[in-house]
Amino acid sequence: MPKPPLTDLYLDHAATTPLRPQVAREMRHVQEEFPGNPSSPHRWGQDARRTLQAARDRVAEVLDVPAGTVFFVRGGTESDNLAILGRADRSRSEGHTPLILYSSVEHSAVREAAQEAVRSHGQAVVFGVDPSGQLDLTTIRETLERHPDPSSAALLSCMWVNNETGTVLAMEELLEVARAQDVPLHVDAVQGAGKLHLAQLARAADLLSLSGHKLGGPRSMGILVCRDRSLLSPRLFGGGQEDGLRPGTEDVAGAAGMAQALELATHDREGEAARLTRLRDRLEEGLKEAIPDLRIHGAEGPRAPHITNVGIPGLPADVLPGALDLSGVRASAGSACRSGSSGVSPVLAEFYGEAHARGVAPLRLSLGWNSTPQVVEGALKIVPRVLGEIRSAGIGTRPS
Repeated sequence: MPKPPLTDLYLDHAATTPLRPQVAREMRHVQEEFPGNPSSPHRWGQDARRTLQAARDRVAEVLDVPAGTVFFVRGGTESDNLAILGRADRSRSEGHTPLILYSSVEHSAVREAAQEAVRSHGQAVVFGVDPSGQLDLTTIRETLERHPDPSSAALLSCMWVNNETGTVLAMEELLEVARAQDVPLHVDAVQGAGKLHLAQLARAADLLSLSGHKLGGPRSMGILVCRDRSLLSPRLFGGGQEDGLRPGTEDVAGAAGMAQALELATHDREGEAARLTRLRDRLEEGLKEAIPDLRIHGAEGPRAPHITNVGIPGLPADVLPGALDLSGVRASAGSACRSGSSGVSPVLAEFYGEAHARGVAPLRLSLGWNSTPQVVEGALKIVPRVLGEIRSAGIGTRPS
């Protein structure tokens, strides 16, 4: 495993994780050996078609689902959008009023898609989540019980692992509610894949979204697992690819790379999860020792092993990541999709209240397949020093 120099410490794997060398080799091989369009009738096209199907079969084997339920799309955002908007469109086409229920800590790809899905006709309902990952099941049940025909109109959408804090949300309880009400469940599993046991959830959910570049795979690829094709209407038009659900010439090399990344990420999941947990715990312990007023977000309940989100009181939210970057530590204040936003994190506000979210500077440090103890130890030297320099400059308030 290559060791990055201590002057360049990458701790933002929750935003994107570097391409695995094995995946890069796989994609290059496919690009060179199978350059044809999978829809073409000639030999090159049919070779590409078989390679695409082989990638689909590999994904299906990892997830323990039928190959016909695996659809290749262009990333996690498109997968989330297709699940939510496609479900709403299907409901409308059948004469129903769409009802989308989603958690208060969703990624913007789910939250904004749900809002768009019901903008002109329908209803979106947000259910709460506490810091331990427990969901407001009462709101979900009462909303569905009031709906005249939830099985034909509704969709429950919830992330598995929160991308800012690493909190694992209570999927088993949500699955029970969905089954009892006969309502489809969409799970955004982007941050949980390769870190938690994925196949069990993939078999249980009606719709499940994955992203390649969170696994060391290609940034151009995502997956939507769709148990029942009739749940969704397509959002794009112009071809019959992916059973008409996602038309457009398929990226065969990207599909092969996605399959390879998923296989690698799940091959030694338990061992890798234990390794990342040790690194995360060391990072948290070292930071807490050096910064006594530091707070660890999400520690109230189960967490994925690769994310820690710490809060530093009395510091402007946008100062620390930039200062760390100048010192060689690559980290973020939260979701990459909120980069540049001056508002408080909706996730931290939901978990801990608006006052807390405004009173701390969040710092998300996330680990991945090529993270090493040297990276962690390097960060433990740099983060406290940079914070001390910021406070010595009179930025923010000193701890009491």
